[in-house]
Amino acid sequence: MNTREIVEETIASTGSGKSADVCAQAILCHLIQDVMPFQGIELRSFDELAIMMRQADSAHIYAEGGIFYFSAFYKHTDRYPIGRNYFIQTAKLFEVPQLKSKFEVNGIKLPIISAHDFGLLIEKHNFKKRIKAFRERQSKETKLFKGLFEGRTESTNVEKAMFLNTTGCLVCGNDEYQMVSSTLSAQKGFMLGFNLCSKHIDIAKDENSLIEYLAKAYDQPSPIKVMPLGAEEHFYEVKNWLPEALGCELLKASNNTLTLIRPSGLKGIFRLDDLCDYAYMIIDSKGKEVARIDSANHHDVDYGPDHLHPNLRKNKKAVESSFTTGSPLIDTKKIIGLIEQYEN
Repeated sequence: MNTREIVEETIASTGSGKSADVCAQAILCHLIQDVMPFQGIELRSFDELAIMMRQADSAHIYAEGGIFYFSAFYKHTDRYPIGRNYFIQTAKLFEVPQLKSKFEVNGIKLPIISAHDFGLLIEKHNFKKRIKAFRERQSKETKLFKGLFEGRTESTNVEKAMFLNTTGCLVCGNDEYQMVSSTLSAQKGFMLGFNLCSKHIDIAKDENSLIEYLAKAYDQPSPIKVMPLGAEEHFYEVKNWLPEALGCELLKASNNTLTLIRPSGLKGIFRLDDLCDYAYMIIDSKGKEVARIDSANHHDVDYGPDHLHPNLRKNKKAVESSFTTGSPLIDTKKIIGLIEQYEN
């Protein structure tokens, strides 16, 4: 969905201009340009623009180059460095008084402002300073998520991510929070992350996905409907898919555990009790375990508890973050990398 579609969907479900603007910022924050003092979002419906105008910081008409912009402007804040201008434009001079009258009949006064007035409204004189401060703060606050995303792109099929950054819990603002993330996978994985306090983490666990929880928390339509796989369904899917994906023969499948063998004699044993309780074990042709990924929560790693024992031959205590998810359907890249490492 693009920004305009998100605004339209939010207005349709909530009737709130502020809610639509909040949702739009989730995409627009990634599109901030250093040379642009505000962001423009062209709408298609005058009725939707009227809803945006009712809660805007400024509803007005601005003219430039023979184009008249009927605008709902939402100013920058301490958390967002530039304003958002939702507008519909016309180049037909005779339409301007008609449209102006239409809005005013509905109680919306639309002054015609000058370029100077618009510059004061957007505080153009210091927008670059605000953007610089925003980027510095964002870099610091999103460092943890960026590290997770970079690890996931190296280890899994995750290719895109979005982090909804706040200084506290996204729902209530509590400054005691944790970063949470959810990975959705088809052919190309997508990762979503944001901050939640312990109370709202517990509530989110009752939803099928973080995306659906977030939509419900903000009274928005969910863009997707997730149908989580149960342990048995997940095991069945992995059993049917993984041998071919890894170029292996299936030796055994029982008790949520798969045993596969490569032509080289290297074996992979995959225990899949749960996404939070799993292990991938690489066994050499002599029957010795040479590497293992598992979810046991007894190691101090940056992105735990999931972790990798990269070389059990040399150092059984050495561990590092694995960036895996507990599903070989998503973690294939990391698994293949380990297999090829020990075959070489």
